[in-house]
Amino acid sequence: MRPLARSGTATGHQYAKKRRRSLPLLAGALWLGGAAACAVGVQEELQLGDQYAAEVDKSMPVVHDAVVQGPLDAAVHPLVAVAARRDLPWTFRVVNTADVNAFAIPGGHIYVTRGLIEHATSYHQLAGVLGHEIGHVDLRHSARQIEQARAASLGVGLGYIVLGREPGAAENAALNVVAAAVFAKFSREDERAADHAAVRYTTAAGIDPDGLVEMFRILQRVQSTDPGAIEQFFASHPMTADRITDVQQTIAADPAARTARTGKQDAPLFHELQRAVRALPPPPPPPKTQKGQ
Repeated sequence: MRPLARSGTATGHQYAKKRRRSLPLLAGALWLGGAAACAVGVQEELQLGDQYAAEVDKSMPVVHDAVVQGPLDAAVHPLVAVAARRDLPWTFRVVNTADVNAFAIPGGHIYVTRGLIEHATSYHQLAGVLGHEIGHVDLRHSARQIEQARAASLGVGLGYIVLGREPGAAENAALNVVAAAVFAKFSREDERAADHAAVRYTTAAGIDPDGLVEMFRILQRVQSTDPGAIEQFFASHPMTADRITDVQQTIAADPAARTARTGKQDAPLFHELQRAVRALPPPPPPPKTQKGQ
């Protein structure tokens, strides 16, 4: 083997070193290829949103009542008119549940619960929450989460390439911890970005942006008296101690937002929506979980 090594063929040791140097490059190329494969385009975002919306309709008591839908559409119209993605086929629905929550899914489908509408006391509070959810869609947060989940599913395969063997249990656990930390970080950042978007949209629509702060305070009070009603909201919208302060500072730092504090705080359409929601049949009981689940 010595003559071969001298003639330019790498020894086993040299080959191993060369292979280790090439692994990061190979892993990087695979990661870039995987990232491209994980990307969610606008058309796919719309298709996924329609599929998810159909599932929400099946699994939740979504309200399809013109008496409710009319004032809700009127309430969100000023916000959609100033949203970044005004070309989306936006849909807004009320869910007949006492839980206090609001959520958005890809493609512009936004849901707000009966409980949240009933707990709000003025239009600008509801507008702040709806502006927040519009922000999630505008900033493609749901689409990015799908991309991240797809990329994470490549983790084991990528670990195999980098390590040259099947990752062990401890290594897989470490990968999972890192992935969880990344997703948690994005969640906090996304909530902050959506809060800031809500301030921009309400300001541009001539609605008092302090409504979001007021709604957060209402939610905090509900949490102290009926934590079960607010559990889902806080699970999907982490309520950090400085979140209200951050929104207040964002408003204070923006001259347009400060001026908008003299803007619309209430509107007859909000109370029309509240009356329509309160006239709905009682929310259906939550589905019973089977024993052992």
